Amino acid sequence: MQDQGLKETLKKALEMEEKGYRFYRDSSNKIENEITKKTFKFLANNELLHIKSIKDFYETLVKSGEFPKLAIDKLRDKRIEELSIFSKNINELKEKIKPSDSDKEACEFAIDFENAGYAYYEKMLKEAKDDNLKRLLEFLLGEEKKHCEAIMTLHSFITDSANWYMYEEGSFPQGG
Repeated sequence: MQDQGLKETLKKALEMEEKGYRFYRDSSNKIENEITKKTFKFLANNELLHIKSIKDFYETLVKSGEFPKLAIDKLRDKRIEELSIFSKNINELKEKIKPSDSDKEACEFAIDFENAGYAYYEKMLKEAKDDNLKRLLEFLLGEEKKHCEAIMTLHSFITDSANWYMYEEGSFPQGG
């Protein structure tokens, strides 16, 4: 990946993350359903983290002319812990919500958006030569995947609550 191509690629990645942040922030302010609202606020905060990671990487690259070393391992561990805590909070809220069509539509848009981001980062990773850039892209790929999983779980709840409860609580009907 040439230097100019790399800068353009990082710029596009930054624009995607900023667009995701605005979508999740704006949607969370409009949605009344508490689970969807909390999910989208959580995802908006995640997009801010991605924006910062890309900006830090880019600024270090521009200043030093070298690919920066990344401290993503601690960040990744923190993210896993946050997702775990977030999932527990969602389970506590499930009794208090009534899904709507706007929640379903927002989730469907978000799934498409996250899948497009994943495909873009996957393409960038295939073209990347530097190990530090690869680590950044692998981190972003993992984040997009986790976002999509969270949104798909939410979508499943919104569109088919009965089956969602059965799956989440592990109570499957027994045949006789």
